[in-house]
Amino acid sequence: MTASTRTPQALERGQRRHLILRLLRHAAERPARRLLTRLHPADIAQLAPLLTPDEQLQLWVTLLELRLAARTLRELDGEQRARVLAILGDEQVVAILGRLASADAADLLGELEPQRRDDLLARLDPQRAGQLTNLLRYGPATAGGLMDPDVPRFFAEETIAATLDRVRSLAEKRRLFYLYVVDERGHLLGIAPLWQLVSSAADRPLRDIVSKEVVSVRVDTPEEEVARQFSKYDLLLMPVVDEDGRLAGVITVDDVLDVVEERATEDLYRLANLDTQENLATPPVRSVRLRLPWLLVNLATAFLAAGVVSFYQETIAAYVVLAVFMPIVAGMGGNAGTQTLTIMVRGIALGEMEVRDAGTIVARQTLIGLLNGLLTGVVLALCALLWERNLVLAGVLAFAQTLNLTVAGFFGAAVPLFLERARLDPALGSSIFVTTATDVCGFLAFLGTATALLSMLQP
Repeated sequence: MTASTRTPQALERGQRRHLILRLLRHAAERPARRLLTRLHPADIAQLAPLLTPDEQLQLWVTLLELRLAARTLRELDGEQRARVLAILGDEQVVAILGRLASADAADLLGELEPQRRDDLLARLDPQRAGQLTNLLRYGPATAGGLMDPDVPRFFAEETIAATLDRVRSLAEKRRLFYLYVVDERGHLLGIAPLWQLVSSAADRPLRDIVSKEVVSVRVDTPEEEVARQFSKYDLLLMPVVDEDGRLAGVITVDDVLDVVEERATEDLYRLANLDTQENLATPPVRSVRLRLPWLLVNLATAFLAAGVVSFYQETIAAYVVLAVFMPIVAGMGGNAGTQTLTIMVRGIALGEMEVRDAGTIVARQTLIGLLNGLLTGVVLALCALLWERNLVLAGVLAFAQTLNLTVAGFFGAAVPLFLERARLDPALGSSIFVTTATDVCGFLAFLGTATALLSMLQP
């Protein structure tokens, strides 16, 4: 986006960020404070990678005093958050933990070394420390790690009048969408919608208006499944129950959106064989260290395709125009394989397929590859015929294109399913294996057929 097309609001935010940077670097703290209070925490978070460690410390001390540190810390990615926590003292981190929601505080503690985590927990209020310790045992990638345990519980035997009085007192501190109704042991019985609460007789027990059609998850449910349940049922909130069916907490849709974004980013990175720890602010040396292993693997597999080409050097030398069409056959196969691979990884991530359907899915994607190969093969053959006016060359290209896109469909579907069956990430490394298969098969089909028909190809 150029400066001329940026909105006035975007320009104003950018100018404020640059001004704050200058103010911090010249120790003009009071003007910086005024500007920081007018910025959104997401905009403040963009300052962190631009500052030196001393400037970062000055910024975060100021944010703590302004009570903006907790909200800003939530906007940082894992690597930047680790850097900030490393420069802050324990007292400062405890102050931040005190202003974070329980789930966010537990996530933050989970990123720290065990010794420092224990030291911080010892500094917290015993009740708060016990709550966070309980959340930490669930793990960050589970419903228990996502949930907010501070959910109001309403007992089934309460009257409507008593419940309304409690709702009014709670409404000052939080927004209530549903009332979660439990029995005397804390087991979730259902929900009571607010509209039904205000329209019911005051002396009726809450039990009479409870709806038992409530979607809930257990504390050990993986976060991907939680996200699928939110999407399937279009929920704003979802209660979480423990092993005995007792209400343990609630998950909000904004927490799930964070999960969806993280998983989408992870799948995108892995399809490109990138590490999720890398971003635009990662130092060059670290980026090279993260990317180099997969590039070396890719280089090793590329020699397989190069070996196939070298085996047919004499054919290429006898009819040089074959070299012109080789990248087309290989490139089309790679693109078709990536298309199938993307569909498969998404389907696996969203739970759209079952293991028992694997054979049908692979067969369907192979058929799609075959049909695409036939259609694009005809177009490629016509182009070659107009270019070289060689009917045999056109036939060889049509055959090689059809075979290679069929192979692309098969491997694009089979490779992620195989990795999923082996309990590996279906996105990790799939693109390398699929591209290698299409390159090797494409060159074999094209050059092998051309070699067999060489006498007919040559004018």
